[in-house]
Amino acid sequence: MRIAIVDDSRLARLELKQQVLAIGNVEVVAEAANVQDALEILRHNTIDLLLLDIDLPDGDGFDILEQCQEMPQVIFVTAFNEHAIKSFEYNALDYLLKPVRQERLEKALSKVRVQKETLSPEKRIFIKDRDECYFVSVDEIFAFEALGNYTKVYFDKASPCVHRPISAIHERLDHDLFFKASRSWLVNTHFIESIDAMENGSLQVALKNGLKVIISKRQTSEFKRLWAL
Repeated sequence: MRIAIVDDSRLARLELKQQVLAIGNVEVVAEAANVQDALEILRHNTIDLLLLDIDLPDGDGFDILEQCQEMPQVIFVTAFNEHAIKSFEYNALDYLLKPVRQERLEKALSKVRVQKETLSPEKRIFIKDRDECYFVSVDEIFAFEALGNYTKVYFDKASPCVHRPISAIHERLDHDLFFKASRSWLVNTHFIESIDAMENGSLQVALKNGLKVIISKRQTSEFKRLWAL
């Protein structure tokens, strides 16, 4: 879930950002302290949700919603309760009062509808890692490896990292092509060259690029269910 936070208080933005990131599977892609900066963010970024304060230096949160070209999903986060009724005229998902309780925030975020385009095998994707850029087809990728909030992408010529959790990538992949070997690995089944049974009941697959990946015991059962005769 891609989130933007709009609040004129830097400390308030920091606190809300920490609360949001603690929930997991979310990304705070931008922050703004006023109406004009918020409108710039919405023009140049794809946002699933706007966490929006009402009282801003150059207007209010409603000004943003009236001027933006495409209405985002919005949750108001404010210290004032008198605007609650008006907020729902703008189809707000929720209205949170500061200080925001963590469990209340989690409940509000559960209402967000995230539109995700499925990455078909033939679709080409752009990957940038530092100064290096790549443009590859999804079906050319051997595997994905989780590295905290980053994911390492293995294909023929390189293995760059992208700032995206592996769970978010998995949601967009064709699950008939990519198998979740464990919490840390997604493997392209078309590139599996050999499979070895391990003593602990798990499997180890070798991919055509020489990469070896352990399928966890839990996912071994799922692997057999999907592909055994």
